[in-house]
Amino acid sequence: MRTLPALLAAALLATAGSAFAATLTREEAIAKAQAIHPGEVVKAYTEVQHGRTLWEVQIKGEDGRKAAIFIDAETGEQDLKAK
Repeated sequence: MRTLPALLAAALLATAGSAFAATLTREEAIAKAQAIHPGEVVKAYTEVQHGRTLWEVQIKGEDGRKAAIFIDAETGEQDLKAK
């Protein structure tokens, strides 16, 4: 009788690990953001907007202007709608 709960727990743990495997690292998000807006990275952190995890990378551009670039942590694409 203990076999079924053990199998269910193992299956749950196996699928949960793969969900996190696709997440972009901080370094990957910074590289993507700097390709969009070259400059010095001031901050980089994750936040959740509308149920999606995004990297917000704040960059001081070569022209001195600041920009916040949002990168989807799952797809690696820039999110132009994030604020």
